[in-house]
Amino acid sequence: MLKGNSLSKGVAIGKIYLLDSSKFCIIKQKLDAEKVDDEIMRFRQAIEKSKKQMQEIKKRASKVGDKYAVILDTYTLLLEDEVIVNDTIENIKNNKLNAEWALTETLDKFTKLFNNMNDDYLKAKKDDLDLVVHGIIRNLIGHSQEKLSEIDEPVILVAHALSPSDTIAMPKNLVLGMITEVGGKTSHVAIFASALGIPLIGGIKELTAQVNTGEHIIIDAIDGYVVTNPSEEQLKHYRKKQENYRSYEQKLLENIHQPAKTLDGTHVKLMANIESPDELKSLRKFGAEGVGLYRTEYLYLMAKTPPTENELYENFKKVAQEMEPLPVVIRTLDIGMDKQLQDMNEEPENNPALGLRGIRMSLSNPGLFTHQLKAILRASMYGDIRILYPMISAVEEFIEANELLEHAKDHLKKQQIPFKEDISVGAMIETPAAAICVDHLLEAADFVSVGTNDLIQYLLAVDRTNESVASLYQPFHPAVLKSLKGIFKAGRDSGKEVSICGEMGGDPLATIVLLGLGFQGELSMEAHSIPKVKKVIRKISLEEAKQMADHALSLSSTEEINNFILSEMQARFPSDFDRDTTFGEKLFPVENNSN
Repeated sequence: MLKGNSLSKGVAIGKIYLLDSSKFCIIKQKLDAEKVDDEIMRFRQAIEKSKKQMQEIKKRASKVGDKYAVILDTYTLLLEDEVIVNDTIENIKNNKLNAEWALTETLDKFTKLFNNMNDDYLKAKKDDLDLVVHGIIRNLIGHSQEKLSEIDEPVILVAHALSPSDTIAMPKNLVLGMITEVGGKTSHVAIFASALGIPLIGGIKELTAQVNTGEHIIIDAIDGYVVTNPSEEQLKHYRKKQENYRSYEQKLLENIHQPAKTLDGTHVKLMANIESPDELKSLRKFGAEGVGLYRTEYLYLMAKTPPTENELYENFKKVAQEMEPLPVVIRTLDIGMDKQLQDMNEEPENNPALGLRGIRMSLSNPGLFTHQLKAILRASMYGDIRILYPMISAVEEFIEANELLEHAKDHLKKQQIPFKEDISVGAMIETPAAAICVDHLLEAADFVSVGTNDLIQYLLAVDRTNESVASLYQPFHPAVLKSLKGIFKAGRDSGKEVSICGEMGGDPLATIVLLGLGFQGELSMEAHSIPKVKKVIRKISLEEAKQMADHALSLSSTEEINNFILSEMQARFPSDFDRDTTFGEKLFPVENNSN
């Protein structure tokens, strides 16, 4: 068995179709001075051809889903990105290099920038850039890949990576599952697979060199395992797991519009995390009660220049109108890329996790920050919009941000532009400093939202994307549970709301523990996680949750806590947490072959 990353849930069993994974051999060539202009023209023509190809793909993608269409628009924006295009052209012109080599150097530069980001979501965008660049190179050298449209039997697709043209061209009814060597949860292929319910695993290194077309393979995209050349015992086991999971998924949606209330009547609001207005249509399908986290970084990263106040306003207004009367929490810019946004030639920070990111970056760029605040304020007239400041570590930062918010309000008043005067403003609890001093923050803020991803990483000093220490990232570490209990108590004492918008909020394994620790606010998560979390909430009481959390806190080691929570959830929800290899002891040996 090989271990990878589960990107679209499900189990698939079938024959391999190995997509041509040959990598381009790019040779560095020096040009004569008189050929430079022709080379630049050749580069521009390849870009235009790529744009036309992308538009054709988008026309054929209408049935896949809105979020996938957004990704295709993003690819088109990357093809038009002046920084990427101009950097390549300057390289061709100044160094007299062939377009393929110059573009590869541009890709390398941008890849380093993405790798230096602390945000997992943004790091994953390097895969999108990689696909776009290689599409241009393919057009430059006249390379054409196999036609997936020619697949004529059910298969499991195995590839190094899949481009938009690959995913659109494939016959969806014949693709049982997909495995890629690269790709994250926010990649286009993950969104595509989720939209169509195709099991997908990513991050299995060098798989294409280990398998061949026609061989049998199993995808366990519930837990992220791939079984090559399976035995009869393994085939029997996973066929049963496949059947159980399909039945389980169907049952989850049967009562999706019922409220998320505990047995003793406590209502927990289940919200959704989004990064685009185009995701809103799917939120009601999963029973979301609002947007608990609207990430705004994508609006900046995928634009040629930072978006204007009006562009941001129109975007936020659309979200507010479509969600009315449900709340929308907009997080201000959370990215340590102030220099890169203005000048991509600047060197990245040595330690971006501890650098100029979140509210620090916004306060150091008051003009950029004020544009965003004014746009949010203007959009507040169209719905229940709230503001959330990221990476707060001191009350002074929150106060300084609010002073800029008041300046933004003054500007709008002078222009006689209406806005909601008493708009709610919250602080993200992501640093140990914020967790320890949360009582002081609650005196200044209207609410706080716990970003568990960063809080856990900072509390445990663990980068979960670092292969060497990723196993040390433990949400049920005693320090994490005790910190969360203190945050929830501070919220109750202040009479103000505490919400959770990190991955822990969407993990049904953590739901009862969170309630038992004193959480009674809003849980925000990826929309598809809502049905499972809701099921847990509707079948327990707060007293049961408190007993479970108290026992977990009495244990001294993470392993003990993990085993206790797992055994409790398996006993209470056997159909959710007792699916043989899903959370319990593995039946077969596992080779860790993931990124």
